[in-house]
Amino acid sequence: MKPIFGPQTQRLLAFVADLRDLSPAEVDRVTNAWKQVRGLDRAEAWAQLQRVTTEHERYPILAAASTARRTAMDTARRLLRPDWAFWAAAWDAAAAIIAGDRIGSHYDVLTAPLATVMPSLAPSRSSAGHAAHAPAPRVPPDPVRSRSGYP
Repeated sequence: MKPIFGPQTQRLLAFVADLRDLSPAEVDRVTNAWKQVRGLDRAEAWAQLQRVTTEHERYPILAAASTARRTAMDTARRLLRPDWAFWAAAWDAAAAIIAGDRIGSHYDVLTAPLATVMPSLAPSRSSAGHAAHAPAPRVPPDPVRSRSGYP
């Protein structure tokens, strides 16, 4: 049988199973950690993912991310934790798991929030021997932009 998400299918399936077992406190930790990662850092990580994959390779990555997001949504609903940042963290981490070493230290940016409760996600092999990538502190939102509806 062909692994549906590529060579990292088993790792992704273990990750999705672990998402179901998180406690409310762990979901809160992930949510808070995701909010601390700068949007620019996440955007750079996703841009790297785009650069190093073909359109054909992105299908399993996005399918994996979608699967993880759906599981995170179900977990959040069951635990009465409606913050969408948890779903986004699961989406990012699943994409990084499938992309693996190809995205280098950007893997750590995408998995860092869930790595706070799932040590198996951090650090990546791609950053072994290098300084850990610490996301920059989050900048408070600009009140003028917040009122306009733009981030």
